[in-house]
Order: sequence, then structure tokens, then C-alpha cells
Amino acid sequence: MLGIGSKKAGLTIEQTGVRFVRLKNNKTWEIDKQSYLPLESGTIIENQISDEDGLRSQIRQWAEKEGLKGSRVALSVPPSQVIIRKMSIPAVQPKQVQQLVALEVETGLHLPFEEPVYDYIPIGRETQLQDDGREEEVTRVLVFAAPRPLIAQYVEILDEAGIKTDSVEVSATALARMAEIAQGQPFGDTMLVHLEHAQLDVYMFREGHPVFMRTLNLLDLQPEAPLFESESYLAQKSALGTDRLAPEQIVEITAEISRMLNFYQYSLHDGTARITELVVTGPAASREQLVNELRLALAEIDIHELKLEQPPGGREENAALNLYRVSVGAALRDEKNSLIDLLPREDRETKIFPYALGALLIIWVLALGGTVFYYLSVQKETEAQQTQIEQLNTESQVKQLKLQELNGSTASPETLIQEILKARTDAVAVLKGLNAAMPKGGIIRNIAYKQGTSIDLTVDFTQMDQAAAYLTRLKEADFTTDASISRLYQETDAGTGIATASRLYGAVYRIDMAASSEAALTGSAADALVPEAGSAADTRGLEVDTDDAANP
Repeated sequence: MLGIGSKKAGLTIEQTGVRFVRLKNNKTWEIDKQSYLPLESGTIIENQISDEDGLRSQIRQWAEKEGLKGSRVALSVPPSQVIIRKMSIPAVQPKQVQQLVALEVETGLHLPFEEPVYDYIPIGRETQLQDDGREEEVTRVLVFAAPRPLIAQYVEILDEAGIKTDSVEVSATALARMAEIAQGQPFGDTMLVHLEHAQLDVYMFREGHPVFMRTLNLLDLQPEAPLFESESYLAQKSALGTDRLAPEQIVEITAEISRMLNFYQYSLHDGTARITELVVTGPAASREQLVNELRLALAEIDIHELKLEQPPGGREENAALNLYRVSVGAALRDEKNSLIDLLPREDRETKIFPYALGALLIIWVLALGGTVFYYLSVQKETEAQQTQIEQLNTESQVKQLKLQELNGSTASPETLIQEILKARTDAVAVLKGLNAAMPKGGIIRNIAYKQGTSIDLTVDFTQMDQAAAYLTRLKEADFTTDASISRLYQETDAGTGIATASRLYGAVYRIDMAASSEAALTGSAADALVPEAGSAADTRGLEVDTDDAANP
């Protein structure tokens, strides 16, 4: 719910007025500020704004008078313009579901209005049999759509008055949130009846999600008033302070609710589910009256009134909690209990843009820093390579001098052969050293050997950190002067052609062999004995490759 000391605000725009409430939570609910703006007759008719200029003026003056400028609110709108559709989406990944819902709403969903703003709720997954006999897993979703111009009009009017809108939801979800917190348990197969002035909203829930909404105008159920009184009937009723329902209204309401119960059971769920709980909210007198009448007519359903005047955990009743019940429910919205958000997408993007721009700036700074670091690293590596080249040139000159000295000596061929055998690299010892340093589970995949110079080694590991451990052991081997990793990668094929579930990590090592003056002389001596075999580079460039996916 709310964190201790935190504050949140909710706002509702209804046909009779606008309500604002700001909550703070000090272990129990407390109303920090509340304000009501009664709208002039004819400003909103059947939840449509008929006098836009008048509504703008009234809300602007009200916000300035009540000090609401700068407030951030969760807005709740009446359900009469909201359409619910149930869809099955052939995808289970959230991103794919989102894209397919957008495609369906924009191209295939038939709505009674153009330019919809929408949101959806995933309600489960199931496996469906396709026409070709193939089974496909689908995601079931509830799509909520409303006319974009109407929602944008509400948001724009509030924004002009200095009130920022963070989210937009239908009163069904806001009131359900308040009711579920108040009664301490979520809705199952529940009908929620909401009495508000001259109208009655009926919401039906399945596993906590609203699947049906309908609004009844109670004035249409009232015995016809004289023509000269009909337009002012609502004002007269308010002045008389009567909240009780007429007998004719009770009869019509009971009949309509019975029809909705049958529709829920037989049309929406083919007889597999039915409403088991009916909750009534509204003014104390009329909700108690309606509950008593419904209990007589619908004895098989658990029917009770929800008293919202007393907050959970609180001892003192606060009538304002019931008067502002929808606003309070909207204010209690957070990431955990929010169902839908009908705030137009361009407004969402406008709110997110500063954060996205900041994130891009941070990424750019990090990229620039990485580029500078890479440049310095390359420059340092270039300097090291130049130093190594100079050392190699010096060694080459020394070897050439020793070769000249050897060619000028009178050593016999037998002596040269013995020197060659004595100075040759012990391949078996090197392979044993490579295997001895191998971590458990490691496998040598490929060896490329250049005599007396280097070894290129490809190894597979079961864990990434084994590559670093093996590199450390290679550097400590007595047959190496240096070792480095030239490539590190991840693979899912163990080399057998059969994909494995476990991941393998591969590393390519470059091992610089320890220099040996005797080994250096070997190639020179061989050239002296067999000059037609070519230069010394031909012998030192010999490569031995193996790729048998196992240690040699």
C-alpha cells in the first residue's frame, strides 16, 4: 500500500462534480486534503463533456482556490465510454503479446469509436488446437479501450488548471481496489454495485479482473416527472436530501441485475461460472435499502454492503472516505495493484522523455570514456610490440653471429646431430604441462604449434572463470615466457554435433615458448647439413594441428 509518511492523490470527474483527495499513511489511512467541485447543470451529460469552456473555467478557478496547482493525481473516469474485449494472443513472451495486442486493436478490433486509447491485462495461458492439428500456446488477455479524444480532453483540462495526471483508469478498478483493501480479500466471481447520485454502475469481476461494466441511469427508472420539473429533478432531489430509492427503481434494478447474472453465467462463461458474491457501495441509506431488497430476490447469492466510512485498522468513522471512495481507490494505485492505465501514449512518452534523454546522455559519456580507454590501451600495446620487435631483432643478430661461428667450425655431422637432439623441444613434456594445468572438465580442442616460437591453443571449459585460472597456470609454466587470451566465447555444442543443455565456454590462448640458444642453433645446423631444404624460416614455421575434441 502506501509507505509510512508518503502521500498520494486521486481525482474523479463525474457527471455531478469533481472530487480530489490526498492521502497520507501513518500506519492507518488518513485524508490529508479533500475537495469537491459541484458542476453546473449541463456541464457533463451522460459522461460526455457538453460545455468544455465552462468545465475548464470551473476546474481552473477551483484548483486555484483550493491550492491544487502542482498536484500529481491518479485520474478515474466513468465506465460508460470504456469497452472490454477478451482476446487470445498466439504468443507467451510479454513483448510479443504487447505487439500483437497493438496490431489487433489497430486493425482487427471492432470498436464503436475511432482513435482508441487502450491497455490490457493478461489473465492466463492455455493450449489451443489449430485447424492443422497443431497445438499452440496462447495468452488470454482483457483489452480495455476508450475514446482517445475524451481521455485526452480530461487530461488537457486538468493540465491547464495546473494538475498533472500520472495515470488514467476506469472507476471500476479504482473502486475495486478500495473495496478489496477494505474487506481484506480479493474479488472472485463478484458483482460490485456502485450507487452514485442518480446513476448505478454495475461491475462484474472474474478472478479479480473486471470483465463486464454497465451504467444505469436511475432517473430513467423514476416515474416520469412533469415537464417543467424534469430538467431540475436532480437539483431538487439533492436539495431534499433524499438518498432512498423509489419502489419502481428497486423493481427495475433487481430485474436488470438478474439479467446481468444470467448473462455472466451463460453468455460469458457457457454455464461454467456464476456470480457468488454481490457487494453494494454507495450512500448509507440507499445501499442498505438495496441490499435488503436484493437479499429477498437473490437468496442464493452472498449479498452484503461495503461500509467504507471506517478505514481498516482505524477506530473512528470518517464519512469522507465513503464520499470519496473512488478517489481514494485511485490514490491507492501503485505498481503492484494497478491493472490498467488509459493515459494516452504520447502523454506517457512525454513523461518518460526526460528520463530517456538522461539515460542516453549517460550512455554517451560511458561510450566516450570507453573509446578513450581503448585508445590508450591500443597505444600501450603498440609500444610493447615495438619493444618486442627490437628485442627479436637483437636476438636475431646474435643468432646470425653464432651461426657464422658454427659454419666456420670443423664440427663433424655426428656432433651437430647430437646437438640437435640435445636442444630439440620435448613435445611430450609440453603436452603433459598443458594437461596438468587444465582445470577439471576442460578439453583441448585444437593445437597449432610453431617450433621454438609459440603455441595457439583452443580449449573448452564448463565455467567462464576456468579460462582465467588456466591462463594464470600457463604463465607459470617453465616452457612459456608469456601467455594471453586472444578470444573468449560461449558455445552450446560440445563438438559432437548434438546440442547440449549445458553451456560451454571456449578460449583461444597464445603461448610464447621459452627461448633456447640450443634450439635456435638447431635450425641453423640443419640448414648447414641440408642446404637445399630451404631457409631456417621453413623449419620454424611448421604447424601441427589437431581437432579431435579430446586431449591429445
